[in-house]
Amino acid sequence: MCYVSAEGRSREAREHEVLVVARQPHGSNWLVSPDIPSTAVCLKEGTRVELLYIPEKTQRQFGFPREAEATFKMKEWWRRDLFVLQDGRKAELRKLQPGQVVRVLSKPGTLNHKELSPEKERTESLADAGTIRLHMSKRNAPDVPVHWCL
Repeated sequence: MCYVSAEGRSREAREHEVLVVARQPHGSNWLVSPDIPSTAVCLKEGTRVELLYIPEKTQRQFGFPREAEATFKMKEWWRRDLFVLQDGRKAELRKLQPGQVVRVLSKPGTLNHKELSPEKERTESLADAGTIRLHMSKRNAPDVPVHWCL
């Protein structure tokens, strides 16, 4: 999910960041920082979030508790941004109420670096880079430019 505001601004979400749902003039919902509501904040597929202070109307509509952990999913098209709770219940971003608080817990593909020693962190990073290079070399045909295979 990543939209561009009327001013053309957007950015990636940060771990542990608190965001809010904001209704845009054209009718869709975006996640924004409470400090800069004109800038859309982008979530990647698989981002883990915590829905906080879920309004009673939303609780009734989707059968949600007051607070819940969920995974962000994109389904087929930009209007299908979903939050999927651990028990499988779903809510589309466009159906959440403006002001709903969302805290980013973790982003896909990121390691929790504070749990790794500096040597372990370096080893993990080198292993990830080697895996990516190996995957790309197997994926690319011999005479096809790399950018064609991406």
